[in-house]
Amino acid sequence: MKKENSIYVLIFLIGICIFSVELYINANPKEQNLKIEKIEEINLKNMAASASMVLTEKKEEEPTKEVSLLTEVEMEVAPASIKKTPMEMYDEMSIADREAALNEGRLHMEYSGYYTYSGERLSLSKGAQFYNGRRETYYSEKVLPGTSLNIPGRHVADDGTVRDGDGFICVAADPSYLGRGATLITSLGPAKVYDSGCAYGTVDIYVSW
Repeated sequence: MKKENSIYVLIFLIGICIFSVELYINANPKEQNLKIEKIEEINLKNMAASASMVLTEKKEEEPTKEVSLLTEVEMEVAPASIKKTPMEMYDEMSIADREAALNEGRLHMEYSGYYTYSGERLSLSKGAQFYNGRRETYYSEKVLPGTSLNIPGRHVADDGTVRDGDGFICVAADPSYLGRGATLITSLGPAKVYDSGCAYGTVDIYVSW
């Protein structure tokens, strides 16, 4: 009987302990919520930190790409720029430099102005001369109107030369010496071949004298 009573007492005590623990847990639910909230807060902070790191890495890459693109554009554009030779420097240039500038497209053409040159120039009184290894003569539109010549923008410049719309002085030359459309430097300025009918080695300059 004593053993049975002892067992009942022990079971009773264990039941009381279990019941007390359940009452304590039920009476303090905040502790469980706090633990869960802390865990969620930690997870959210970690996620935010990770997202911030990803955004920061992307922002650092973008400026580098923009700079490299700008550099490539500058490298491509810069060599393409062409500087025109100012006309006030024309008189200071040698004949070879003038022809080189003309062939390279660096020589600005005057529509009607004078091409300054301190050396001997072909004139009405002179009639003929040698210049740059060529014999220069002239023929007048007053004698030969040249209506069959295809000269776009044809006009008479301030020095009396007949020019095209680009400012080239119109000249004639033997086709085997200088073909139509060829450009050259004369004593009166840059010229272009529009006509023929003169001797080999001669450049006949079209004027309105």
